[in-house]
Amino acid sequence: MANLGKKWTCFSCSAKFYDFTKAEALCPKCGANQKEAPAKPKAVKKEKVVLQIEDDFVPEVDADAAGEDTLEESLGISGARAEGVDPGDLQMDDYDE
Repeated sequence: MANLGKKWTCFSCSAKFYDFTKAEALCPKCGANQKEAPAKPKAVKKEKVVLQIEDDFVPEVDADAAGEDTLEESLGISGARAEGVDPGDLQMDDYDE
């Protein structure tokens, strides 16, 4: 494909054209020199806004939280064995078999 140069949009009449790598980019419709185009105005930056959130959350204090029961006690299981304790009639050797 041939090199058409830089693509321009005329600041005066909004026509789109290529400059064909010429030194001066002249609009073919109105003849305006694109190098003399007025500077584009910069966008106004918005000021950052910080939102203040009123935090009225108060965690509920649970009366039962102080005396938490274990799972066995809460299910009503009594006499729960500690881990590693022999259940009685089984010997520790029986676990390996």
